[in-house]
Amino acid sequence: MSQKENLSRAAIVRQRRAERKAQEAKEAAEKSVLKPVAPIRPSKKTNFVGAKARKVKIQRYEATAIAPANDGLRVSEGLRAPTMPVIRLEWRAASAALVILLGVALYLLFTSPYFMVASPKISGNQYLAVEEINGVLNLSGKTIFTLIPKNLEHDLLLAHPGLADVEVTLSLPNAVSVTVRERQPAIIWQQDGKSAWIDSNGIAFRASAYVEGIITVTALGPPPAPVVDASLQDKFAPPPYIAPETVAALQALITHVPPGTPIVYDPKTGLGWIDSRGWTVQLGDITEEIGLKLRLYETIVNWFAQNNIRPILVNLEYPHAPYYRTEP
Repeated sequence: MSQKENLSRAAIVRQRRAERKAQEAKEAAEKSVLKPVAPIRPSKKTNFVGAKARKVKIQRYEATAIAPANDGLRVSEGLRAPTMPVIRLEWRAASAALVILLGVALYLLFTSPYFMVASPKISGNQYLAVEEINGVLNLSGKTIFTLIPKNLEHDLLLAHPGLADVEVTLSLPNAVSVTVRERQPAIIWQQDGKSAWIDSNGIAFRASAYVEGIITVTALGPPPAPVVDASLQDKFAPPPYIAPETVAALQALITHVPPGTPIVYDPKTGLGWIDSRGWTVQLGDITEEIGLKLRLYETIVNWFAQNNIRPILVNLEYPHAPYYRTEP
């Protein structure tokens, strides 16, 4: 009986102890649930919580000094090496600066006296005066950058028909060279009280000096206009005044006409001259059979001398039918 009671007391004690532990466990569980939770602060591990982590700018420095192999250049922590400020230019600002720079350069180029043209150096002229060439060029007060050589050459050729060719060269800072080639007079053409030179191409230009040894033609009227191929004509050269063949024939008369004897041109009877022995010679168109006409004239003059004949006119316009006149 006593053993049964003792067992019952032991069971009761164990039961109470178990109930106490269960109560303590329950209380402990309740305390752990109600315990406040510490706030989570952003960090590298919790970058998904809160504001985004701020990137730290890392600056790198390179040492240019040469240090020993075992003693490298060290920078103490917390100290920063001095850096140069970085200058950044926007493309609009760079473009504006470039435009301003070019504008200033152009202004100086076109206004600086250093580039003003002085008197040009002219060579090759024999009959045309330097002042007349300068008057057409008109380079005074102009800068060398405003000159176009081709335009200057064309202006001179158009203003002075006596120029066959012109070459203008420019040299910095302000030198201009002009080389001209003049037409050479072959005959002197006198008409209506005016005189003009005519070159071997039949081009007439102003006579500006006395030239010895060329034929003078006194014209009673204008000659017929020569036929010119427009496709071969230089647009800066004047058209020929007489045919080049006529000029060549007139030059051939030099050996048959006494020096100083003027050649007479009549639109009706052609070319001729007044012989020093007192008669007029009419050759007609001297470009046709000029050699035959001149030989025939020498034969007739010799026949006049043999027969003591003094004509007032000898006409050789048609070599197969020449005639002479002794009375007015």
